[in-house]
Amino acid sequence: MNVLLNTYASAKKIALLLNIIGFQLCWAACVIGGTQWAAVCVPLFLCWHWTQRKPRELWLIALITLGGSLFDSLLLNLNLMAFPDHDGALIPLWLMLLWSAFAATLRHSMEWLLQKPLLAALLGGIAAPWSYYAGSLFDVIELTAPVLVLIAVAWALLLAALSLYWREK
Repeated sequence: MNVLLNTYASAKKIALLLNIIGFQLCWAACVIGGTQWAAVCVPLFLCWHWTQRKPRELWLIALITLGGSLFDSLLLNLNLMAFPDHDGALIPLWLMLLWSAFAATLRHSMEWLLQKPLLAALLGGIAAPWSYYAGSLFDVIELTAPVLVLIAVAWALLLAALSLYWREK
């Protein structure tokens, strides 16, 4: 019986590690490779993720993808950020796919963070603008200074709200 429990615990740790690595690979594919690489890597990550999903997680992924894409599209339409070689009203597909990949981490590699609302807000407010800024270093996004503040506030609120919601579950 202990062997089975140890095997199960090891499998969960490996799945957690794969979730972390998978998201980082998706980030690189989306930001560096654009839509062509994102359209391959993110669906592969999500197919693997399907085998690891938790109850009520699919709606969370859909909601975060839709909400994040609409928020970023709003920032795009307010001319607070721009994407070279992209002229649509919605953000590029690679960023929508990145939102999906991010959402697939929330109940897995980032679940520990959602147990701590203040820390979730703090890290969201710090890490998210840095991620967007890193994208700007690859010349895939152009940012204005005010947008980084808006992104920090929005992500802090998003992760705090998700944290409070999941703590109640």
